[in-house]
Amino acid sequence: MIDTVKIAKALSDPIRYKIMLMLAQSEEGCCPIPGEDDKRPGFCNCELMSALGMIQSRVSYHMKELVDAGLVTEEPRGKWKMYFINTKTLRQYIEQITQDFALK
Repeated sequence: MIDTVKIAKALSDPIRYKIMLMLAQSEEGCCPIPGEDDKRPGFCNCELMSALGMIQSRVSYHMKELVDAGLVTEEPRGKWKMYFINTKTLRQYIEQITQDFALK
């Protein structure tokens, strides 16, 4: 079961929202997850640091919030981590708020 409040809180930060948009709209990146239905590529910490103009610790903080909310999955690769959007959780969140707010 998803935690809609935790997800909403994670998405309420403009930087984290921008990261989610970057992950959702990306067409290129280091490495897609093999065998996944959604072939969107992921980003490594270094790519996010460069794109956001932030130091590693700030990027890691924001990514931890997104991972803890279930919106992003992470995969260690050497000294960096790769991040991928978790479309399953995002879809569940959309379905849940659609039900909660009687939007259908």
